[in-house]
Amino acid sequence: MASLKKRKDGRYRAEILIGRDKSGKKKYKNVYASSPQELKKKETIVRAELGKGIDIISQRDRFSLWAKDWLRGKCAAEITEGQKENYRHSVKMWEEWLKDYGIGDVRSDDIERRLVEMQEKGYAARTISFYRSTIYQIMRRATGRVISNNPVDQVEITAPGRKEEKRRALTDEEQQWIWDTPHRGQPIAIIMMLSGLRRGELAALTWQDVDLKNRTISVNKTIEYPPNEIPKLRHLTKTDAGIRTVDIPQMLANYMSKLPRDNLLIIHTTDGRVMTVQAWKWIWDSYMSALNRKYGTRTPADLERMKKPGRHKLDMTIPHITMHWLRHTFCTLLYLSGVDVVQAAAQMGHADVTTTLKIYTHLDAIHKRKSVDKLDDFLLKKRADRSGDRSIS
Repeated sequence: MASLKKRKDGRYRAEILIGRDKSGKKKYKNVYASSPQELKKKETIVRAELGKGIDIISQRDRFSLWAKDWLRGKCAAEITEGQKENYRHSVKMWEEWLKDYGIGDVRSDDIERRLVEMQEKGYAARTISFYRSTIYQIMRRATGRVISNNPVDQVEITAPGRKEEKRRALTDEEQQWIWDTPHRGQPIAIIMMLSGLRRGELAALTWQDVDLKNRTISVNKTIEYPPNEIPKLRHLTKTDAGIRTVDIPQMLANYMSKLPRDNLLIIHTTDGRVMTVQAWKWIWDSYMSALNRKYGTRTPADLERMKKPGRHKLDMTIPHITMHWLRHTFCTLLYLSGVDVVQAAAQMGHADVTTTLKIYTHLDAIHKRKSVDKLDDFLLKKRADRSGDRSIS
């Protein structure tokens, strides 16, 4: 049983017994939260990880120890001296960037921030991809042993020249665009938007994983896309936070019931194969172009192009919707539906409930602001009505 203590800074702390070291000494993990309710939720996550066999004690191990261990194994393989030197340099840089981190403390935001910095400094896309591949392989070594999910899977780097937009949920209008625009990309968008599946989870989803009668999707495998490697199928185990049963709304069940079942995979390439990185890019860019053609505004350059016969590529004037936005939309819909944060974390497959808490806290702030704005409108209208009454009298 964890001991609950309130600190001088106002936060609550729970001390959870997580095992013993080699000498038999008890080892504890401290969990902090701003309220007893939040603390209880965090305790639940820690105990769930313990139940899955995650070695929480080793989460404190320095990232550099895992990086060096991985590098030794990599250099022992049959690769050229030039490749070994490249890996040594890449590991050295990651060790400098994450020198104060435990392996369990590394988050996708930490990795993404460093890769974006490289991009801003003018590093070649190939070099950035190599650095991403290095950190991916290091974290994959720890996945299932001391961490539930590989944080690199959630890293998104905006292509050079494209204006980066903050991740957000789709507006009601943008959601309607998705529903009203048939395209090969539409099933991808609608399933992600109403189930919260990740790209790899959707790529591996088969009709056997879907129960439309009971409105559930069983997430038990994923397609991994290691940088510069072919896609790999990985069956999720009980140590993976991503393994889950997602309850889907009737609207999605109705939509999926009308999809063709000419392949075991629900989403696949035109020749029936597993989606590749290039296939994802092609179909999504095509879908964004279709949405832009239908809902975007025409620029002066577009109007000049349209004077010539044929179909022309138009300037992108709508927000560039990403697949992560669709997943964020699902989390937002859960929030608006009143689903509590622990259940939402389970539906989303978040390894750490604090990830869901951050989204919910942000949404709380937004909707509280909207509530106050409504109050302002009401008070102003009330004052205007009173002023009108006095002028009449």
